[in-house]
Amino acid sequence: MARIRSGALPPGSQLPSERQLMEEYSVGRPAVREALQTLERSGIVERRHTLPILSNVLIEAQGGQTKLLATDLEIQIHTTGPETSSEDFRITTSAKKLQDILRALPEGSLVALDWAQNRLTLKAGKSRFNLQTLPAEDFPLMSIGEDVSAAFSLPQEAFKNMLSQVQYSMAVQDIRYYLNGLLMQVEGDQLRLVATDGHRLAFSATTIDADLPKAEVILPRKTVLELFKLLNQPSEPITVELLNNQVRFRCNDTVIVSKVVDGKFPDFNRVIPLDNDKIFLVGRTQLLGALERAAIL
Repeated sequence: MARIRSGALPPGSQLPSERQLMEEYSVGRPAVREALQTLERSGIVERRHTLPILSNVLIEAQGGQTKLLATDLEIQIHTTGPETSSEDFRITTSAKKLQDILRALPEGSLVALDWAQNRLTLKAGKSRFNLQTLPAEDFPLMSIGEDVSAAFSLPQEAFKNMLSQVQYSMAVQDIRYYLNGLLMQVEGDQLRLVATDGHRLAFSATTIDADLPKAEVILPRKTVLELFKLLNQPSEPITVELLNNQVRFRCNDTVIVSKVVDGKFPDFNRVIPLDNDKIFLVGRTQLLGALERAAIL
């Protein structure tokens, strides 16, 4: 848990400088590491990027709550960190290096942060690390729409199972850009996920607790893969909101906003045969074993 000596600012007073603020900011290692792990698992933060600041994580305290945010300008993810009584502040530093440092520290370590002259000093026991920072004002944020055209919730386990059943059929760098993703369609109380690379097609459907008009979006391939990694609490719900040219996912203490692919997905109903009579049942493990043996040579 974060601990700060100072409380709320009196009326008419000014925010302390970042140097003064960060001298007083201390936080437990597990609290920040857990939030950083959420960003690291997502894979959104890349070590090498055309904009160096996109390799950083934005750390901000606002209204007594610490938040961490990362983006690649196509996907944006922010997650909740430890509570704090600190005044509001915003800094950015290398997400990868900060995570590596916290991973190497002993359990239960108290981490102190000291910021001055574009350098963040992290102290824990007798260890001390210096990290470069970039101005938080230069950190680019996605413009997120407010109008929600459709919203629904379902258990994370159900949604993750659906993704696992179709994501392998997504195309990879296909010139038909609308195939480099996954179709998510809602209609009434039905949620459908469809993916195809032009050679194979995967389809999955489930019933949701909603009654929605027909709406569909194409989720980019990267969004699908990163979302799959973050669905790690099976019994908790995930809320999906369709925005204007965007889609927002809320799960646990994490919010993911992604752009959608601007294109028309093929009519999958025309591909799925309706009058096929060649149907048989076979044990999954027996079929899997036979395929693995046949694939050896």
